[in-house]
Amino acid sequence: MTRNSSLAPSALLAMAMLSIATGARAQDAEAAAQTDTDEGDVIVVRGAFIPDEKRATSEIASVLDEEAFARAGDSDIAGALRRVTGVTITDGKFPVVRGLNERYSSTTLNGVPLPSPEPLRRAAPLDLFPTSILEGTLVQKTYSPQFSGEFGGGLIELRARAVPDDDFLTVGIGFEVDTETTLREGLFYEGSDTDVLGFDDGLRDLPEAAEQAVISGDTRLDPSVAVSFEQDDTLLLARDETPASGGGSLAFGKLFRDDADARIGTVFYFGYDNNWQTRDGLRERPERFSGSSFIDTPDAQVDFEFFETRQNILFNAYNTTGIEFAGGDHTIALTSYLLRDTLKRAQISTGSDFDVEGGDQQIRERTDFIERQVWQTQLNGDHLFAGLNDAELGWRVAYGEAERDAPYERQTTYIQDGEDGPFEFFEGTNDASFINFSTLQDENFYAAGDFTLPLTVANRAFELSAGASYSDRSRDNARRDFSFDGSIPDELARARADIVFSDPVLASGLLTLRPQASPLFPDESSASLEVLSVYGMADVELGDYVRASFGVRYEDSSEESNIDFRGDEVVADPVALDDEFFLPAATITWNPVSNIQVRAGYSRTITRPQFRELAGTEFVDPDNDVTFFGNPFLVNTEIDNFDARAEYYFGRGEFATLGVFYKNIEKPIEQFATGLDATTASFLNAPSAELYGVEAEFEKRFAFEEIGLGRFAQDKDLFFSTNYTWSDSEVSSDGEVTIPLIGLDAEGRTLGRTVDASGRITDGRRLQGQSEHLFNLQLGVEDVETQSKATLLLNYASDRILIVESPTSSGIRPAIVEEPPLSLDFVISQNLELAGGEYGFGLKVTNILGEDYSATQTDDRGVEKAFQEYDRGRMLSVSLKREF
Repeated sequence: MTRNSSLAPSALLAMAMLSIATGARAQDAEAAAQTDTDEGDVIVVRGAFIPDEKRATSEIASVLDEEAFARAGDSDIAGALRRVTGVTITDGKFPVVRGLNERYSSTTLNGVPLPSPEPLRRAAPLDLFPTSILEGTLVQKTYSPQFSGEFGGGLIELRARAVPDDDFLTVGIGFEVDTETTLREGLFYEGSDTDVLGFDDGLRDLPEAAEQAVISGDTRLDPSVAVSFEQDDTLLLARDETPASGGGSLAFGKLFRDDADARIGTVFYFGYDNNWQTRDGLRERPERFSGSSFIDTPDAQVDFEFFETRQNILFNAYNTTGIEFAGGDHTIALTSYLLRDTLKRAQISTGSDFDVEGGDQQIRERTDFIERQVWQTQLNGDHLFAGLNDAELGWRVAYGEAERDAPYERQTTYIQDGEDGPFEFFEGTNDASFINFSTLQDENFYAAGDFTLPLTVANRAFELSAGASYSDRSRDNARRDFSFDGSIPDELARARADIVFSDPVLASGLLTLRPQASPLFPDESSASLEVLSVYGMADVELGDYVRASFGVRYEDSSEESNIDFRGDEVVADPVALDDEFFLPAATITWNPVSNIQVRAGYSRTITRPQFRELAGTEFVDPDNDVTFFGNPFLVNTEIDNFDARAEYYFGRGEFATLGVFYKNIEKPIEQFATGLDATTASFLNAPSAELYGVEAEFEKRFAFEEIGLGRFAQDKDLFFSTNYTWSDSEVSSDGEVTIPLIGLDAEGRTLGRTVDASGRITDGRRLQGQSEHLFNLQLGVEDVETQSKATLLLNYASDRILIVESPTSSGIRPAIVEEPPLSLDFVISQNLELAGGEYGFGLKVTNILGEDYSATQTDDRGVEKAFQEYDRGRMLSVSLKREF
């Protein structure tokens, strides 16, 4: 698995600076030519007006529009955001903005926070949102008080499609092949009849008798209850050829009325995708250390090679119905969406675990079916009052739910009898062979209103804004875990899993099925967060070329997390997170010359612990097989943000910017490993951290005839875009940290221990999730007349800490460091007219360099262990859309 360790963007930035200098001289000459002297009256044109949203906003921001989505060919917004300056994506779902992971960013759709189906995160996974339902995205990197105070890296504002301009109907189909997956051997299991749609038909429902036995406190299930579990279709693995990925979409819009009094219209979108991926990889989990060095003996680590096939079924439905009155001065829109992503996984792992029978070879067979779903309904209104000096009123009301259902997560373990003997069903330990069920439901109500009043005082423009919002989010989690143990004859132990777990064997009582919940590992938890906010701000012209925006937001919040064991509350928050915050923000913008702007800003913001991080129940991350436990001693993080950026606009959609940022973070929250082999993890508040960096971006179009290539490509443009972010951070160990312990006190509360942070944290190391270098390059050819595009895209992010270092009983476990794959993609979009119809053809080649995934641990001798690594294939996707 090879990687390119560094990139050199200096030549590209030098080209950008040369264009800036040349453009500035040209615009200054133009301004001088337009200077008119008429008996003492002088009119000076400071620079040509070039519309650009990030220029017009009072904050530092980046913008993606539909054109950018089409050029990059990204199907979901998570993929599109990694092209933005200072942004990278983790797990293919979550944004990291300026080195701060998703906990420090907030995402809204039409100004409304999104519910999340992710157990470990309150942030919504952005891979659920197809770019097809969006008309654009704003990434705001400086805070302004009209947004939630939970802000550190940035705000991601998704903008859904609105009332269409005309009636339309578009039908699309597509397929994708993967060199590591398509038509190659994969792992499969039967499942239910409706798995291909991403829904279980009831096959995987938890038997009612088993649920009642858990509630009753039974320590073992009666054989008649064990027989009620489904076995064959959720258990038996088979090898077969893996098909290509494919899907389709349908979008249509209808204008019901379009006259001087009103415009009424609706937009619908439906999408379905069935994606396959095979992962062939390795996991090495050292368990013993001498100081900071691995002990490299077979009985000191867990080593497994794994082979798995993942089927992701995505189903999306979206609708916006809107009314515009009085020429667009008043609009009301009802927006609803349903987003589903179902993972069906089959896996075989082969290796050794020294905790089990002295490290004998094992085979672990695993199957999963994980349904994630988000739906929300929003009612939004925007009103312009021309008779009140163009005052504006906006309001939003929304209710949504997110769900995660993971039934029949099961594992069956076989262990080798002797060095060369046969593999037999392993009957020991609670986590060798199991069936687990887990559910999550997240509910979110939100209401907000904003009022803006433009004024003119002493020939200066003022804009006063005020608003309020209320949000109420609640989450319920439940687990039902069962393990098998017992004693069966050797002949039966060597049989296939469906025979070992057959009804006659279970009915005989040879195998016992035991519920695994206990007061130390409760089976249910609930959490809630209620926030009431008000804000006021002003946007003021301080001079002809100076503008200032300032304000403050007040938030009153209450966050709770409770744990239940068989219906009885056993753990409550040891620290009540009831807080009030005053969060100021100010930005000043100066236009010194031509089309150059300089901005500087300060703000204070917060980040609250996420629900799962406070709850002491366990959750297994299916991507890396790490079990997470919460820490009810976590507290809120507070951040001071300082930003400055210079911007130069030399044409529509053409610009160059250079910015710096600094953040002082009090009590940042990070993950740390707790188990000997880094397969369990929890969370802690580090004492403090600093984050600082530099961002640069450049984007320009060159007409081919202007650069002497018109004879080859008439009416075509060369598109060039690049951005680079350098950042660094330092975590301080000057203070104390509180970590959870296994056990409860006399009142049923989680035990904790407060220790000196220097024993848990390496002073001066980087923040978890922060990459030192981020680089993007897009180079493409665009046909001005047909809007056809061909683009080469490069995306690079340097390594980042996945789980921080932590002490063990025998030494210091090194941090787990992830190396994001270097991505080189090529995208073509071509408009065609065939047989009297209009078609859109798309071709995308992804991971051209064949980069693999790797996350490693390296000790102080330089010895490297693969925490997780697997091969990634090159992918070719083709799509065709017909417009009616």
